[in-house]
Amino acid sequence: MLRPDVKYLILAITSRCNLRCRYCYMSAEESGQDMSDQILDKALDFADQGQSCHVQVTGGEPALLPDKLVHIGERCSRMSHRPTLAVQTNGTMLTKELVQAFKTHDFQIGVSLDGSPKVHDYQRGSADETLRGLKILEEYAVPFQVTTVVTRHNVADLGRLALLLAGLRNCQGLGLDLLVSKGRAETQSVQPASAAQLRQGISQLSEALTMINNSRRQPLRLREQSLLSRSGCSPHFCRAATGQSLAVHPDGRLYPCGQTMGDPVFSCGTVEEPKTLLSKPLSSSRLQHGACADCQLKDCCPDDCPGRLHYNTENKELACVLYQSLNERVV
Repeated sequence: MLRPDVKYLILAITSRCNLRCRYCYMSAEESGQDMSDQILDKALDFADQGQSCHVQVTGGEPALLPDKLVHIGERCSRMSHRPTLAVQTNGTMLTKELVQAFKTHDFQIGVSLDGSPKVHDYQRGSADETLRGLKILEEYAVPFQVTTVVTRHNVADLGRLALLLAGLRNCQGLGLDLLVSKGRAETQSVQPASAAQLRQGISQLSEALTMINNSRRQPLRLREQSLLSRSGCSPHFCRAATGQSLAVHPDGRLYPCGQTMGDPVFSCGTVEEPKTLLSKPLSSSRLQHGACADCQLKDCCPDDCPGRLHYNTENKELACVLYQSLNERVV
């Protein structure tokens, strides 16, 4: 039976994408499948249970389906307990009409940007179009966050990325996603940053943020610094490890999170026949190794994404390097 306490609903409304990112763990490309209206409405039922819930819309590239994004906003506005809404986009397909719809329905907006234009073009492509999308968000005064996938190719560009974002008055923050060894990342030339490269990149990013935030009216916040600053320790990194997160594939299959989508090991049934959301592989994935006992963060470690820990058989120490590097700096 499906547990009634779904707190985090992820809707992959399409597996199609207009870009072909080198590391995409969904291996998204131009061809693919869009979520039907019937599946979408059944999926939204999971968020309509009279309790707090967050709905995260993703893909592929969700902005390929603007009508479905508007439908999600309208459907959620009619729920007895309206969920919070968010969308993650590559920014290239944003239009004035879609941005206005996001504003109307109070979507939180995340844009994927991997660095300065040359670096972004290498990892994702279409940097000019992404920056055009950011300008539309600026024009409509819509707040947004930026997410960056950190690799060996862009880690030295993190400081320059922060300086670029500082010039966008509606950019509220930056989040760093370490590479996941799944999908296209297993076959493409993109590689994770080394520990030494990550330390240097975080140092440069921290210096840039300190300089920016000394003069910026609204601070440019680093997500990972916020995680590190949380009071106390949570026993789990995310909702997926507690059975409170649900990801819906465009074809209606269910998984505990976006990272695990498409992997039969993590199957949670379908929208028609859901199964338990609690995934033992995820609930047991923890950032733990022999060096933890001597770590300065042992009592306040934010842990790492359990899906990333599951798929990354190597480089598990990079999350430690990231947090320890931040702990040595004041951002």
